[in-house]
Amino acid sequence: MSLDFSSVPVLNFQDALSSETKPKFLSELRHALVDIGFFYLSDPSVTEDTRSQFVRKASGFFNLPSTVKSEVGIINCNNFKGTEFGMLQDQRAIGVSQRFFITALTVEQWPREDVLPNFRPCIESYLEQVQSVSEILTVLVAEALDLAPTVFNAFFTRPSLNSLRISAYPSPHGLDPTRTEFQGVGPHKDSSFLTYLLQGTEHTSLEVQTKSGAWIPVPPLANTLVINIGRMLESLTRGVCVATTHRVNLTREQFIRANHGGHLGKRISAAFFQRFSSNVTQMQLTLDIPEHVLALRKDGESDAETFLQAIFETSYQSAVLFNAITTYPEVGRQWYPDELAHALRKQAGDQVLGGAKLQIPASI
Repeated sequence: MSLDFSSVPVLNFQDALSSETKPKFLSELRHALVDIGFFYLSDPSVTEDTRSQFVRKASGFFNLPSTVKSEVGIINCNNFKGTEFGMLQDQRAIGVSQRFFITALTVEQWPREDVLPNFRPCIESYLEQVQSVSEILTVLVAEALDLAPTVFNAFFTRPSLNSLRISAYPSPHGLDPTRTEFQGVGPHKDSSFLTYLLQGTEHTSLEVQTKSGAWIPVPPLANTLVINIGRMLESLTRGVCVATTHRVNLTREQFIRANHGGHLGKRISAAFFQRFSSNVTQMQLTLDIPEHVLALRKDGESDAETFLQAIFETSYQSAVLFNAITTYPEVGRQWYPDELAHALRKQAGDQVLGGAKLQIPASI
């Protein structure tokens, strides 16, 4: 029987970079991968100055007038990058959430320099540093599972489909005072290999679900990123690594500063989604995993192996497009009308990807 967990562990990234402490780090990493699906990565080689400037610029972007943000609206280009406005889901909306999307290797829409100076270099500096951390951690994940250090390299060649999603959640201040909870993003698992989350503000809104079904908070900790296992890694390891359900749950109390009161304002977060490269094929998906590692799999049914088979019905790149145009149909209608019509017919007919659909969550 698998053991439950009551907290999310903290792993020090610098331990992985020292030969003396690396064995300890790999042991802790294996526990997090196999038993929990979430962990904090402290001291992650993303400089404090980079993080603080990133959050300031992100906050500044979301404070711009809607007309300015709409200049880089997601509907303006065919790669699903830019600003997106959407009502928060799953309970009655508390307001309009806002998101800004970029990817690691494509030319994107950016706010004009005269309205938000230095926004692009600050965002790109953060993205570059997180990308570097992800490349190192990918090797460490392999080593923690007693696999060859380079075993995952073939999945992450250029061009990359990695992406960064910066999100802002409005405060419920001023709404019905009898309401206490406002769902930001409902329960979901990420489709990524790994997700790297920066919680840019003090809000304690991120929650993970334990094996018993309870929800526990993952509060912001100084100098950390929150890492969670996605369905891609779970599937590649045939269920050894576990993708854990999580949500963003907003309450009035989370918008009040804990120690000395005061209103916190918008919740700002940034999720870096590490995904396979566009040229990955189904033929590459079989890994030689040692029996003693497969034995780490927990009790219970898992669709880990069928997940990848489903999204590779045609090609991975096609699966990504299928998901994107059905998630953002306004972009599909503008740029991919034939593909959207085909995708909607398949979705309405036999639910071609079913529960294994390549989910791209609203954000975390």
